[in-house]
Amino acid sequence: MKTFFNQKRPLFILAVFLVMFFGITSSQPVLADSATLNVTGEIASVAYGTWNPFGGRRATILVKDSKGKEYTVFVGIKTTYVPRRTPVVGDKATFNCFKDNRGLWAVTTVTYK
Repeated sequence: MKTFFNQKRPLFILAVFLVMFFGITSSQPVLADSATLNVTGEIASVAYGTWNPFGGRRATILVKDSKGKEYTVFVGIKTTYVPRRTPVVGDKATFNCFKDNRGLWAVTTVTYK
């Protein structure tokens, strides 16, 4: 006499294979759009943190866009600068940011204008 699981085993294996192959659908584009930010503006202030021998230097930057809205963003070891130089007050730049696990805007790329 076959048990219930032995009778349904081919369907179970097929379902596992389909989930592994196609993945579980989710609304990733919606989550990605709400968790990213592109800010173009002038750097109003730069506050450097302490230097970490393994993590480099981290900083908090206050960016003021053309409409006068202010954004506080954070740069660190994973931030890419184009061209490669340290940001200073008065620079006009574009910041590509994402929300990190603390809910803060972390910068991935700084492009100077």
